[in-house]
Amino acid sequence: MTGVCILGASGHGKVVLGVLRSSRTAVLGFYDDDAELAGRTVSDTPILGTVADFARRAGQAIVAIGDCMIRRQVVEMCRDACWVEAIHATAWVDPMARIGQGSVICAGAVVQPDSDIGRHCIVNTGATIDHDCRVGDFVHVCPGANIGGCVTIGDGTWVGIGSVVIQGVRIGANVMVGAGTTVLRDIPDNAVVVGSPARITRFQAPC
Repeated sequence: MTGVCILGASGHGKVVLGVLRSSRTAVLGFYDDDAELAGRTVSDTPILGTVADFARRAGQAIVAIGDCMIRRQVVEMCRDACWVEAIHATAWVDPMARIGQGSVICAGAVVQPDSDIGRHCIVNTGATIDHDCRVGDFVHVCPGANIGGCVTIGDGTWVGIGSVVIQGVRIGANVMVGAGTTVLRDIPDNAVVVGSPARITRFQAPC
C-alpha cells in the first residue's frame, strides 16, 4: 500500500493530516515517540510506531512538528525518506512560486509570485507571503502572520502568530519573532524580537 506517513501526531500533526486529506492524498498513519500513543489512533488515523521505526523503513513522509529545531533533527534522522510537500486545497500558491520538499502550506495561506519557500517549512493557517520573498529551510510562519514583498527569512526562523513584516526586510537565521510583532528593520541572526516596532530582547544560541 502506498501513501504518506506523518511524523508527529500532536496538534500540528492533526493539521497536516487535514492538509493531506483536503488534497485527497492517501495517508498511511502517524509515527510518534510518545509511548502513550502506541497502538492508538489520532483523528481516526493509526499510530504505526516511533520515528526510529519509520527511519528503518523509510518511504514517503512529511514531518509534522512545529518546532524548527526538532523538525530539522527528525529530517536528519530519517535520511532515506522521500519527503513530500503538502498544500491545502484552500491555500493559494501562485504557479510562479516554488515550494521546497517537505514543506506544508496550510488552509487559507497565500504564497505570491516568484516567492521561494525552502525545505521543511510551515506556512501556517491564514499566513501570507507576498511576491519575491526568499524563505530559508525549516522556517515556521505561524498562523495569521503577514510577510510583505521582497522579504528574506533565514533558515530555522520562527515568525510568531499575527506578526507583520514590512516589504524588503531581511530576517536572519534562527530568529524568534514573537507573536504580534511588527518588523520594520533588518534583524540579525539568532535574535529574539518582540513588540511593535520590533526590538531585540536577547540572543539565543546558534542552532
